[in-house]
Parts: sequence; structure tokens; C-alpha cells
Amino acid sequence: MHHWRKSALAVVLLALPAVAHAQQQIDQEYTAKIKEYLQDPRITTELVDHLPASATVPTPLKFHGRIVGTPGELTYAKDIHRYFEALAKASPRAKYWTIGKTEEGRDMVVLAIADSATIANLDKYKADIAALTDPRRTSEAEAKRLIASTKPMYWLTSGIHSPETGGPEMLQELAYRLIVQESPYIQAIRNNIITFITPVIEVDGREKHVDTYYYNKKLPPGAARLPLMYWGKYVAHDNNRDGMGQFLSLTKNVNDFYLQWKPQVMHDLHESVTYLYSSTGTGPYNEAIDPITVTEWWTFAQEDVRELTKRGVPGVWTYGFYDGWTPNYMFFVAHTKNSIGRFYEVQSYGPDNYEVRPPATTTSREWFRPNPPLPYIKWGPRNNTNIQQSGVLVSLKHFADNKATYLENYWIKNKRAMDKGVNGTGPYAWVIPAGQKKKADAADAVNELRKQGLELHTATAAGTFGGVSVKPGDWIVRGDQPYRTLADMYFGIQNYSPQNPRPYDDTGWTFQFMRNVAVLPVSDKAVLQVGMTPVTANVRAAGGIEGNGPVLIVEHTTDNNLMKFRTSFATTKMHAAEADFEAAGRKFKAGAFLVPAGDRAKLQASLTELGLTAYAVSAMPSVKTHELDLPRIGYAHAWQRTQDEGWVRAALDTYGVPYSYFGDIELKKGNLRAKYDVIIYPHVGGSAQSHIAGIIKSGDTPLPYKKTPQTPNLGANDQADDIRGGMGIEGLTELYKFVQAGGTLIVEGSTSTIFPAYNLTSGITIESPRDLFARGTILRGVVADRTSPIAYGFDAQLPVYFNQDPVINVGGSQALFAGGGSGAGAAANMQNTTPMASQLRLSTWSWNTSDSTGAPMPAAGTAARGGAAPGAATGARAGAGGFGGGNAFGGATSIDGTRPRVIMQFPANANDMLLSGTLAGGEALQNRAQLVDAPIGKGHVVMFAIRPFWRWQTQGTYFLGFNAILNWNDLDAGK
Repeated sequence: MHHWRKSALAVVLLALPAVAHAQQQIDQEYTAKIKEYLQDPRITTELVDHLPASATVPTPLKFHGRIVGTPGELTYAKDIHRYFEALAKASPRAKYWTIGKTEEGRDMVVLAIADSATIANLDKYKADIAALTDPRRTSEAEAKRLIASTKPMYWLTSGIHSPETGGPEMLQELAYRLIVQESPYIQAIRNNIITFITPVIEVDGREKHVDTYYYNKKLPPGAARLPLMYWGKYVAHDNNRDGMGQFLSLTKNVNDFYLQWKPQVMHDLHESVTYLYSSTGTGPYNEAIDPITVTEWWTFAQEDVRELTKRGVPGVWTYGFYDGWTPNYMFFVAHTKNSIGRFYEVQSYGPDNYEVRPPATTTSREWFRPNPPLPYIKWGPRNNTNIQQSGVLVSLKHFADNKATYLENYWIKNKRAMDKGVNGTGPYAWVIPAGQKKKADAADAVNELRKQGLELHTATAAGTFGGVSVKPGDWIVRGDQPYRTLADMYFGIQNYSPQNPRPYDDTGWTFQFMRNVAVLPVSDKAVLQVGMTPVTANVRAAGGIEGNGPVLIVEHTTDNNLMKFRTSFATTKMHAAEADFEAAGRKFKAGAFLVPAGDRAKLQASLTELGLTAYAVSAMPSVKTHELDLPRIGYAHAWQRTQDEGWVRAALDTYGVPYSYFGDIELKKGNLRAKYDVIIYPHVGGSAQSHIAGIIKSGDTPLPYKKTPQTPNLGANDQADDIRGGMGIEGLTELYKFVQAGGTLIVEGSTSTIFPAYNLTSGITIESPRDLFARGTILRGVVADRTSPIAYGFDAQLPVYFNQDPVINVGGSQALFAGGGSGAGAAANMQNTTPMASQLRLSTWSWNTSDSTGAPMPAAGTAARGGAAPGAATGARAGAGGFGGGNAFGGATSIDGTRPRVIMQFPANANDMLLSGTLAGGEALQNRAQLVDAPIGKGHVVMFAIRPFWRWQTQGTYFLGFNAILNWNDLDAGK
């Protein structure tokens, strides 16, 4: 019975190509190559087993000289773009344009495909979708008319992860097929929707990868292969974690396109799993996403699984990959705007043929994987092209057949988002005080939110609403706007239960915590009636010079523009006050910038532009100072991984900090102190020993990374004749000598473990708590030593980003929770069906205190430690009360010049730690160091357990690093 049904279905499906092809000639040469290159006949469908012929539109074979899916060949992005441009020139069914530049000056492009009448009237459809986006200007009747008559938009993107090569190749053939093919299936797509295709998001990385592939292809068997060292200018895989920060050009270009065209679906193509995963995720799902969107994920995924499984294609599945929680992925640009973001993960393109033998955990039949991958299969680039293109065509056809449903859903989601700000439970608005301490950073936050599509207003009247004071000039995010989804997503506080499946990325990201900028939710809808005007251009905090006199005083607010101010006047002497003082009738705290002389007009212009305020006085105040002399900075990177360090470079570049960039292999050459005052060595990942070893040398053949005629796209950031060998023990020795001779070494994350692992910093140990689970979370930071120059400008406490390790113990005490665990902690528990019912206890934070101590409620059944109120330790140094603990580090706070100086630490009680995200086993962090200044000889090692420059999100802790740079040779101040 079942055998007969399967055979009958197969007969029907096999007959489909003959019917579809009857009215259109087939490109026989191309079609024969499809069959030749396909490694397994099960990885195909009637949708892609042929290619129609055209007398006017070039196929990839005619344009490139090979078909898509040719083994051993890859196409440069520039040639893919040329092909797309040729398609648009050859057919009125396509339009091609550029959507922005990369950091290295290459174009990002889009190709629009639809019937010729639609392409000729794209702006009309753009206006239709804009009307459905904003219920404030579109009536219900007009919306119904548009839903019935207009065409929705589906945006396909690929190539954001440069080693994932198949999407950009496949999309060329898909574009040709959508333009040329006359089958009813394709006509239904072309005539009912508008398909946008951006074949390569990370254009710079694509060119580097193709260079690298062909370089390696010419190497003899057994020779070491050159890895893909860099993708874009700044980061590699993290380019798909910039959805919130939006620093990278590719993210900005994608966001700008989305705001302009507002497609209902963004479908991003990736490679990593066997054979095709259609995204839904295991959950938990981001709590700001409309439930309709969640059902749309599942509708699309089930359609993909059903239709491809029906055609006999194995290994198409959903659910068991990714979660759906964190909004930093590129396709969340769609979710923040009430559209659908989805992605595929596909078995790798290659492009060389290979064999796949997945484990039993991949081939088992599960509810979400009814027709699992095979225990063995021959794979190649044509397999990748067939399965991926078939899936995309199924999705496009489903979208076209149900276009009115998806347009109606889009309209409803926009209405519901807006209605939350009118008839919901709040917040009804968010207020960003313009006069808060970090006023320049507040203005930067406003500009960033506006750039991403959020509407902001400036208050023109005062009032108090729900306990929140609004003053003229404050910025207001109204809750009654369609894109309030973005506000809910960014400003909300996350509570990620460890009972959930293991998180795919960060668990906490609250915008105001990461930036340490007050964003105040308002629970009184009357705030919507206060006088306000729309923000229509970038805002700037009030700045300039107040008073008269030759000496300027600039309060150290930790506004990041202070660093820009200092670097903009590199030859102008500036000093830092080492203690609190009074001048011009005002009180200033330690760290204030003192400018004894300078070009008044230029200083005034700069302060105004940067949104900083200086106070002019007649003479230098009577306070101890030291000079803020800018150091010569060396910036070391590890050749084995350039994934994360670029975020630090991004901050330095943005705020004008000069540095010399070099690979770890250069350290062993020595003479470091003669060249540099400060060396920055950011997080790499891995063990201390792997940092020393670098890329292992195997054989005598060098492994160069250079720009050559053969590899013209390499070497933009750095070059080397042989990237192997790491710093070695010789390089570590030279780093130690550099510090001993008076240099300052700044390390963070994994690089903070190197000196302790080799016993080069006394009294510091690295722990691996087996029960700790703190994946990408926002915790409370307590400033243990406020007299340290590294702490200048900061309040007694601040939110910090921490990601599992390192856990730094200062004082040499035994690790109470040490073990060999992997950090899975509570997340390793068996999953239950309602994991989000188990909510964590969050520690509260308040922006309303003068020193932003953020005092939490005491843990249940306990009193404040040490007899002091929580957060009371706001003096020169945190004492035994509050969250500090004078004995927490075995006496390390009694600094005698040789012991490490703990600048910041975790609270003494685990219940006071978690602000947003997740935490289990927090007892392992109690009183552990977050930031340490370890003196060695005449110099210092500044060690961060937290990540002060995490992606483009933790602007609130940037100045911890900037302070270390500005005060590099005066870090002993305040002892």
C-alpha cells in the first residue's frame, strides 16, 4: 500500500518536468552539466533539475564559462555583481542597483525581480508597503484595498559568512530562473511578489575567501593550508552579530535598505548543517516578537520540510538548531520592523566534492526531522545548489500563493505594535534625559536608535508621569509607533532561564545597561500628551565653554567623546585631577580633564561638536594632577583567530586613538619598550597555551598572508611572510620585559589568562567553576578602588557584560568552586516543556540616584552585608560594607606596590549580580575580580575579566579601557 503510493507520487513528480518544459526550450548543455555534477540523484527536484534556455538573457554558463555547482570553482563577488547587472540589462523583469559600500570600498548590490510591469513601477509598490507599515496614516479600508491589490516583497541575502560559499553561487542560477522560466510555478512567483536578491553581504570577505581557496588549491598535497584570516576590515563571523550595534558598513547598508523598501521577509542563506535546516529554533523566542511572526516561522519551515520531503529529498528539517532569543543577528533587522526574518543552514558547498558521514545524533528520526539525513552520501556543490534552490523556490511559491495573508499579517503586526502604546499595559513611552551625566553618550544613543528606524521626539514642555520627570529638551520614544517592537526588544530586561536549551549566543543585551545611559520607561500614558516635536536629524548634546579664564576644566563623565576630545588635541597638554576638588563654584570629581592652555577657538568648536562642556577658570585648581600624555600604542593580534579583536579596533578608530597594528609573531623580535608605551592584546579565545603556540608549524614551507598578483584581495589589514608559530615563549618573555621596563599591557577575556597561567603575575589565579552558567549576560560591577585612574569618572557601580570566563581570583586563596567544568552549568539540565516558567531573580537597577549605585533589594531573608546599606560604599574605596569586602582578595586591596590592585569586582552576594540575561552558580563569582591592575617592575598589566569592548554594544564600559590608555604611566595614582 505504502509502496504503491510512493511509486505513484514518484511517477507524478517525474512527469512534472515534461509538462513544465513543454512550452519552453531547455538549455541542454547546462542541464547535462547539472546531471553530471550532481553527486547523488536524491538531492534534486523537478524545480531545479534543468535550466530553461533564453536567446537574450545569459545563463551563468554563458557568462562565466561554467554552471553553478561546478566542482572546484568559486566566483568572486565582483563577477557575481557583473552577472546580476547583465541580467538586468538583458531583461525588463529585473532591476539592479547598489545599496552601499563596504569598509574597503566595494559595492553591495541588490537585484529586484518581478514581472516587467511591476519592475517598471517599483516605487508604487514601495509606497503601498509604506502605507501598510503605518496605521496612523492609513485607514482600515485603504489597508484592505492594498492587501488585495499590492505585492509583498521577499529579500534573499547570502554570503555574510565568507566561508559559506554556496548561497552566492546558487542565487545566480535562481535569478536567471526567476527571470526566464515560463512554467506556471515560476510565473506564480514572478507575477505575485517582488523578489530582492543580495548575493553577497560580506563582499570584502568573499573576495578574500576566493583568493584563499585558489591559493590553497595550488599547494602540494600535505602542505599546510592558509586559513581565511580576515573577512571584513573589523570582524569575521561576528558580522552576523551586529544587528543591534550596527557599526559595520554591511549592517548599516542592510538596515538602510530595509527602512527604504520594508520587505515582509528577509531570508538569509547559511551553511553549517546536514543537509537543509529551515529556521524556527528551539526557543526561547525573543519576547518582543509578535506571536504572529512565530507562527509564520513555523508555517514557512513546515512548508519547506513537507514539500521537499514529498519530493523524496532526505535531510530537510527544522527546530533543532539555534534558539530565536538574541536580536543581534542580521535578520533581526526584519523582526524589529514587524517583518519575518528567517534563514537556512545547508550542507557546505565545498566547492570540492566530498563525502558526508554524519553521527547518529544527526541521522536519527525525530519529530522535527521526519526524513533525516543519510548515514553516508556523496556531496558536492551541485547538491548544495539543488537542495538550497529547491527550498527557496518552495518558500517563494508559498509566499506568492498566500500573499494576501502575509500582507494582512504585516498590517496587523504594525497595528498591534502601535496599539501597545495606547491601550496596552505600558510602557507608553521611554524618556532619555538630555541632561544626564553622560549627555554626549545619550545623544549618541538617540542617533543610533533613530538610524535604526525608531521615531524620537524632543520634549518642549515639562511634566512628571509615572514618577518619571520630563524636562524640555529630553528625548522621548513614544510607545504608539509601529516600530515600538524595536524599543521593547532593546529596552526590555531579559530573564533567560537556565532550564532552556543551551543558548546560541548572548542571553542579555539591555540597551541602556550596555551603554550605561538612562532610558526610563513611563507607565503613565498621559506622557503622550506632553508637548514634543519630532527629531528629524542627528541630535547633539549641549556643549561648549562656560565662564572666563585661560584654564579649562572638563568633568570626566565617561562620555566616550572625551577620548575623541583628547586625541583631537594630541599636542595640547591636558592633565587629570587625582582627587575631588572645587572650582568656579562647582564640584569636580577625580579624573576631571584640566587644560591649562590651548587654542580657545578650536577647543570651543570641538567641545560644541562633541557635546562636552568645559568650565573656564583663571588658574589651575589646587589639586594634585598628572599629565594625560598620549602613549605610543602597539596593537597585537593573533594570526590564528581574528574573530573578536576588531571590535576593540573599531572603538579606537571611532574615537581617534592611533596605534600600530601587528601580529603575535612580531612580539618575539623584542625591543618592545623602545617602540611602545602601551600594548593592547584583545581576546582571542582558547587557552593561554594556545595563545603562545599560535598556528602550529608543520614542515618548513612558510605560510604567507600577503597581497600578491595571485592574492590581490589579501593583506588589507596586516601581512606576514609566515603567519605560523605564534608569539612563542620568546614573545611571552619579551612582553614580560616590556612591562617590567615600564610599559602597560592591556588584556581582556582569554588574553587575561596568559600571565597568570605562566605565573608572571603574583597572587592571581584563573578559576574554572564547574557550576557557573553566565552566558553573555549583564551583571553588576562594583568599583572596589575608586581612586585608581582606571575608575575615573565612573560611579560606584555600573552594569557590565560578562561571558562565562575568565574568573579571576586575586589573593591566592583556594578556589571554592574550582573544577574542570565547561561552563554548561544549569543549562545542561534536561529540557522541560515550560522552561520559561522558571524565572530567575533579577537584581534591580535605579538611574535615579546621584551616583547611580543601582542598589538592589536585599536578598530574601538577609540584611545588607557589613551593616551598611546596599550600595553605601561610595567613598574613596569600597570598604567591607555594601557590595565590596576589604578582605575579599586576601588583603589585595591593601596595595603596597607589588600586590595586584582590584579596580572592579563582582558583588559579595550572588543575588545582587544579575541585571539582565542569565546566571546560575553565581556564588563562584562572589567577590571575584572584574578588572585588575597588576604591577610588574615599573609597568602594569591591566586585566579585564569582563569584556569592555564587546561587539558594538558595551559603550558604557569603553572608558575603562580608555582610562587605562590615557593614564598608562600614572596608574599608581591614588595608592
